[in-house]
Amino acid sequence: MNQMYNRRAKIILHERRANGFTLIELLVVIAIIALLISILLPSLQSARDHAKSVVCASNLHHVGLAMANYLYVSNGVYPLSYAYPENKDGQWSPRGQTANHAFGYTHWSSELYEDGQVGDKAFQCPNYENGGAPRTNPGLDQSEWEGGQVDQNGDVKPNLLQDRQAGRMAYTANAAIIPRNKLSTLLSGGKRVNQFVSENRLTNPGKTILVTEFLNNWKALGIQTGAGILSKSHRPINPFYHVGSGYDEYKASLKAPGFIYGLPTDRETYGLLPERQVREKVNILDASSGISQINAIGRHHPTGDRVYKKKFGGVANYMFGDGHAETLTVVETMRRRMWGDQYYGLNGESTVLDFDRKP
Repeated sequence: MNQMYNRRAKIILHERRANGFTLIELLVVIAIIALLISILLPSLQSARDHAKSVVCASNLHHVGLAMANYLYVSNGVYPLSYAYPENKDGQWSPRGQTANHAFGYTHWSSELYEDGQVGDKAFQCPNYENGGAPRTNPGLDQSEWEGGQVDQNGDVKPNLLQDRQAGRMAYTANAAIIPRNKLSTLLSGGKRVNQFVSENRLTNPGKTILVTEFLNNWKALGIQTGAGILSKSHRPINPFYHVGSGYDEYKASLKAPGFIYGLPTDRETYGLLPERQVREKVNILDASSGISQINAIGRHHPTGDRVYKKKFGGVANYMFGDGHAETLTVVETMRRRMWGDQYYGLNGESTVLDFDRKP
């Protein structure tokens, strides 16, 4: 009886041992799981980044629809990128654009969301930190301020001064179509001034960029002051270079031609700098920076071009004059001359020369 019991116990013990895992087997399984995770995680992250890019493109599409409604109401005239209001109600006039802007500014985004055509959240992008860059004057809500930010009066704390602009701005306009408020030489500081642009001046709206995404670094878009950084998220992008006056489009004489894509000495990257260099700069939206404003265009969406990604970063979404959106590299938009064949928003000779056109 005892022999039978012992034999049965040995069989059970043997079965338990046979059904279990050895230490080596466990280590192998763990190694396989770790390997699978390492393979899958980048794919999952890439999928998440792609989904965010789709949301950004969708938001941009809604902005395009709202802009179409705006053009219908404005008889086909595009808004300014921003204007200085004359009172706290936001009312402004072309003649009222002076250096004194005690009430902040009114941005083109507010022309759309204040009329209920689109929500102000449509101007955000989930790939952008905090959804977008802050206003110059964020107002009373502490969450709308960034660390190290100052408003136009040098204040570093929330106050009553608030610009009429979406709380977070991930998008910027093409200055050739939606120009700044420099409607007088007093404001432009040069011989040329900005002017309103009619949509019928665009010869090929479906291939002309109207709006794109900002670089995901609000500090690079701002101006360094003694107390902090002044955000300039209301400014549009001038993609052109004038062979006579450089990046300052206002200083060229009225009859002087010479707007081109890129630099006379750089028709490969068009003045685009590596992303790591751009993130070390400020004030890249101004001619005083000495670099092309195309460096202020977003690069925070994934791209399959590893060589381009390593040097310049990712891609951005672009909304065109007909309202559709595409995802492109900065260099591609310049090479294909997608910013227009005229600097429509500037008076005087504004033809963009084609001697640098790629075959």
